[in-house]
Amino acid sequence: MSVLKKLENYLLTEIAAGLGKKTLEPDEDLLELGIIDSLGLMKLISFMEEDFGIRIPDEEVVPENFQSLTSMARLVELQEQN
Repeated sequence: MSVLKKLENYLLTEIAAGLGKKTLEPDEDLLELGIIDSLGLMKLISFMEEDFGIRIPDEEVVPENFQSLTSMARLVELQEQN
């Protein structure tokens, strides 16, 4: 399963379960839509670190890196290279 699909599945089942969304577009602004809040962000970071075996440095925890599925997938790929 692709990084993008894993992130989408996690967000739909764990973070946005009560919103009734069935899919998320890769470039949809998840912060603007209120899908990810501060608590959701912490859960999401924990999932990303555990599931993908990466470490997300504090300086990478900025809105731009969690704005969309595409930006999160790019962050995962960058951290996998380090």
